[in-house]
Amino acid sequence: MKLKTMYPDYKHCILGIPNALLGHYGVEAGEFHVPKLERALKHNHKNVVFMILDGMGIDMMQHQLGMFSFLRRHIKDKISSVFPPTTVAATTSYYSGLAPIETGWLGWAPYFKEAGCAVEMYTNKNYYTEEPVAANFAAKMPYQHVFERIKAVNPAVQMTEIFPVCIRPEGAADFKEMCDRIVAQTEKDGEQFVVAYWNDPDHTSHEFGPYSKEINDVLKNLNVQVKEMCAKLKDTLVIISADHGHIQNDEVPLDNYPDLNDCLATPLGLDMRAQSVLLKEGKEEEFVRLFNQYLAKDFILMKSEDAVAMGLFGPGVAHPMVKDILCDYLIIAKTEKTLIPHFPEGRYGHMLGVHSGLTNKEMIVPLILIKKD
Repeated sequence: MKLKTMYPDYKHCILGIPNALLGHYGVEAGEFHVPKLERALKHNHKNVVFMILDGMGIDMMQHQLGMFSFLRRHIKDKISSVFPPTTVAATTSYYSGLAPIETGWLGWAPYFKEAGCAVEMYTNKNYYTEEPVAANFAAKMPYQHVFERIKAVNPAVQMTEIFPVCIRPEGAADFKEMCDRIVAQTEKDGEQFVVAYWNDPDHTSHEFGPYSKEINDVLKNLNVQVKEMCAKLKDTLVIISADHGHIQNDEVPLDNYPDLNDCLATPLGLDMRAQSVLLKEGKEEEFVRLFNQYLAKDFILMKSEDAVAMGLFGPGVAHPMVKDILCDYLIIAKTEKTLIPHFPEGRYGHMLGVHSGLTNKEMIVPLILIKKD
């Protein structure tokens, strides 16, 4: 897949999946549509299984799986992720049915004015030092899970969520166990709605890169296990997609540009390839000039208020914390280059596969549909 700049397409994006599922179970849903999924749901299978395979973008699949592999044969559409195409923003959109602008879950480590630093959403630690912060910022941005919305209007549906054991102690030890648990759940009486999240190929790609042998092994295993799982299913619609894709990383240290770095009031926040910038007083003109001198070839500089106004983070009413989170400007990667801020020694581990920028490799994910009657 040839690399090109790509903005999210909210008229044909991953938000169409949870909203189609909400509508299927009788919940008033948002204006996000994926027609091929909506048509598949009209067959009213007893069971619906939605699997999120973290990081499995179309580009990775095309490089690592043969065109006649089980997963590729069942790709029914190619859809856009949200912005930024990253796990925190995208999976929250999956679980809520809302755009990132509405939830406020905009990236791995947003800057929070109250903490005075970038805070990891999943760990509540300072992104740069790993020190815990006092306030629980995830708790300040609650959202209603799609399960809760369905239960309120359709309590007869049995809903199950499955994660890897590294995320939840009761989770699956490996992908085969996850698939086995899905099969077992669908064999129970009554309507079953299962959402299963697996942290690969994202985890492996970060370490080895999206075009590595290690990723090839991971995808081939996922392909085999899903095929074997589907052979055991009855009266089930299986939906498989991803939160984002991956791109091979080419690091650009911010330390190479000390004069640009000197314009910053605090280290960069938000996500690896979509970074928020809080400037020192009176440094805006110098910062813009230096950015254009050093980085404009590989990055987009955008005023944060302009990004919100153009709908980059999706349509809808902005969460009250968004303005402070996004700070003054955004630096967004548009090529393989990734701007790496300064970390304390030993804190940053180099990643070969990355995401959250504005490229098609990060933005385009599959809609895989498998119908088992």
